[in-house]
Amino acid sequence: EPLPQIEGYEPVQRIFSMLAANIWAVVLMVVAGGVGWWLTKWIQPDAALAVFDMLWLGVMLVVGIVVHELIHGLTWIALTKGSFSHLSFGTMQGAVYCHVDVPMTKRNYIIMALMPGLLTGLVPWLAGIAAGSLLWMLFGAIMIGGAMGDIMIVRAIREEMPDTMIYDHPSLV
Repeated sequence: EPLPQIEGYEPVQRIFSMLAANIWAVVLMVVAGGVGWWLTKWIQPDAALAVFDMLWLGVMLVVGIVVHELIHGLTWIALTKGSFSHLSFGTMQGAVYCHVDVPMTKRNYIIMALMPGLLTGLVPWLAGIAAGSLLWMLFGAIMIGGAMGDIMIVRAIREEMPDTMIYDHPSLV
């Protein structure tokens, strides 16, 4: 699908493979999980996970993935006063996504990209560590890893000029 043409702007594609995002996501999950495990056990030495916790974690992750994508869309709406009609949700190469079909400023794109990782990843990870909850720490660690594609996108556009308009590609990462 061709990129939209915006007067005064020259389109440049910054794309990467889903495989690269998935590999880095696993690395980030393992690091966040390992560091979080150590910190949680340091704060709460008797912290443990029961079998029921692992079942609950599975449910939390399914809900967390949906919430992650909704946060992308709701953040975009809040920043731009746009509407749900410009959002689409789906799966691509095994990953769930939220696509916005209009260009946005670099600042808004970065906020939209990072907000779900912050709210569904970093906050539960830190709260889990502070509370001595391995369940919440692991949920946060996995969701942090799940935000790796978003982190990679922000890294790819970090050197663009502040007035750059960013368009979320509809079929490529």
